[in-house]
Amino acid sequence: MSPDPRSLAERISAETGLEFSGREGRDSGGTRWLELQPAGYPSGQTFTLRTFIGWRRLDVHFRPGNFAGDLMNAMGSADETGRRTFRAVLDVCRDADAEITLSINGATYLPDDSAIWEMQWRSFGIDLRRGMLAINEGNAEEDMRQVELWTSRVAAAVLALLPVETEEDGSGASPEIVGLPEGARTRIEVNGYERDRRNRAAALAIHGYSCKACKLDMEERYGAAAAGLIEVHHVTPVSQIGKDYIIDPRTDLTPLCPNCHSVAHRRNPPYSVDDLREMVASAHDT
Repeated sequence: MSPDPRSLAERISAETGLEFSGREGRDSGGTRWLELQPAGYPSGQTFTLRTFIGWRRLDVHFRPGNFAGDLMNAMGSADETGRRTFRAVLDVCRDADAEITLSINGATYLPDDSAIWEMQWRSFGIDLRRGMLAINEGNAEEDMRQVELWTSRVAAAVLALLPVETEEDGSGASPEIVGLPEGARTRIEVNGYERDRRNRAAALAIHGYSCKACKLDMEERYGAAAAGLIEVHHVTPVSQIGKDYIIDPRTDLTPLCPNCHSVAHRRNPPYSVDDLREMVASAHDT
């Protein structure tokens, strides 16, 4: 299918737990773009993610609204977990040959410049460009895959910097995202191993949706109804991680299909991903 804003919004919403709406248009040069925005809130107080679909090139831009001062303060004051996740996602983008520029208070920075955390953010933007892609060459399915991949990576980086306030009354209400208008909540519809929605979004943006044990991609197997259906596994069991440990989504998290994830936890300590791969290989050999 050709990239469309509704499908893109549904995919990024499922990854991040924050509901997005989508729209599309073209710039003055005729280049098509798809734009996402947190749903149900004034655009001036939130942000947009706009992905330009050029010939063999994608550009993804993050821009806050004109009245998103609280959002800027929250992102610029992110905790160390958020900062590390932000850098990890953008490092993966750069390792995959994307060009990334951060714009803060009118000046440009690279993602690993420590100076960005030493100032108060009054304005902030992300520009990602990935060229030399097999896109806009007549393969609509590949176009959609690339649009989802690069948009999700920028979305994961952005969400990493948005702190979440959890309810203290044990009511089970969804956590509220700091910096967005009052009432903006993220849906935590994942198991106990993925409670910080930043971890899940970053892990999927970095590692993708194929099971690292059996290589199953649920969408390829079952179609659009299974898009985004994957679980995120802690390489080191949560019970062995201290409360002050800062998770690195590149090395501490890995995607597993529901079957492999269930098998991994059939013993304590869990089977490793290598163990699962050996099981799958042995089963295929018999």
